[in-house]
Amino acid sequence: MHFFAVLLLPLVVQVLAYMGVFIAAQGGGSFMGLLAMPVAAVSVLALLVHGVLAVRQRSSLPGAMGLSLVIAILPPMLLLVFRALES
Repeated sequence: MHFFAVLLLPLVVQVLAYMGVFIAAQGGGSFMGLLAMPVAAVSVLALLVHGVLAVRQRSSLPGAMGLSLVIAILPPMLLLVFRALES
C-alpha cells in the first residue's frame, strides 16, 4: 500500500497532467512545448527518486504522499500558467 500511495499514484497523476500540457502546447509554434520536455524529464526523475527513497525508508505516509503529489502536480501547473501567459 505504501508503494502504491507514494510512487505509483503520483506517477499516474503526473503522466495525465503532462498529457494535458502537451495537448495545450500543440499548434501555434508554442515555446512552452519546448520547455515542457526537459521539465517533464526532470520532474519524472525527481518523483521516482523521492518515491523510491520514501518507500525504502518507510517515512510517514501522509508526508511522503503529499510531497510526491506536489512534485507530480506543480511543474505541469506552472507550465500551463506559462502557456496562458504566452498566448
